[in-house]
Amino acid sequence: MRIRPAAVAALLVATAFGAAACGPEDSTGDNAVAAPSKAAAAPSAPATGSEPAATAPAGKASSAATGAADADNGGRGPNCKEYFKTHKVVRVRTVDKGLGKLTADSVEANCSPNGLFFNPDEKPKPYTVASDAKITVYTDESLKAKTVAVRSGTAGDGLAHVKTCAESNHATDPDSLPKGYFCYQDLYEYTVDAKGAITSLKETWSS
Repeated sequence: MRIRPAAVAALLVATAFGAAACGPEDSTGDNAVAAPSKAAAAPSAPATGSEPAATAPAGKASSAATGAADADNGGRGPNCKEYFKTHKVVRVRTVDKGLGKLTADSVEANCSPNGLFFNPDEKPKPYTVASDAKITVYTDESLKAKTVAVRSGTAGDGLAHVKTCAESNHATDPDSLPKGYFCYQDLYEYTVDAKGAITSLKETWSS
């Protein structure tokens, strides 16, 4: 059976992008943060559109689409290194939700051919969480997420989840968590304001 050149090209592109994508169940590589005993399914990146705009040069349109896919999928793609130049990650260790404070390790993102790995520096530092911070956490094993606000400076719903995950033994005993909680690796993308207070935490995962 003859295979048309166009079909071969499409197959090569699909294979290349498939090799670049990785999810929580992939746990190869050195210095990777240990995953919990329950495997979590990787979220699918939202569709970014398969056809470039008619007026845009093909090369630029392809690059923009790839960048959008990386952003939608937490940097897991060909632009991983570029993504993590501007998206910073911490591993939360302890939380004082009443005061809106936490300690966390700085984390380096390692974009390798085998997947994305996060390497905490094991040097926890103190952070203050802004009273209007947005906190995005996982709610189940499919990594479905919800975003909640820190309320009235009391660090209510959002930091309660972060605290439960950071200070529990969920990595070795996921069933020990309260009903409605799901924790992955205590890793969060974060942003800060001009004073260094955390304005957002977004739970994330490594390979």
